[in-house]
Amino acid sequence: MIDRNSPPAAAARTARRKRPEDTPEGCRAFAAADLDRAAGLTGEHGRWRFEHSAAAWTTRADLLARIEASFQARSREARA
Repeated sequence: MIDRNSPPAAAARTARRKRPEDTPEGCRAFAAADLDRAAGLTGEHGRWRFEHSAAAWTTRADLLARIEASFQARSREARA
């Protein structure tokens, strides 16, 4: 018998909401935050690290957006 109040079962029920890093909007928010941090730094290495991180988040956001658009297009085709 499955205990519906056990931590794994409870986590499975709440796992339907995507984490910010799994959405294009969340990734873009992380990128913007990293760019803000980079702007506030005077050291070249630290600034480069945050700019690089922002570029990676932006790339991930673009990839997730393309995947989502592709999935929605295939869903529409399947219903037609």
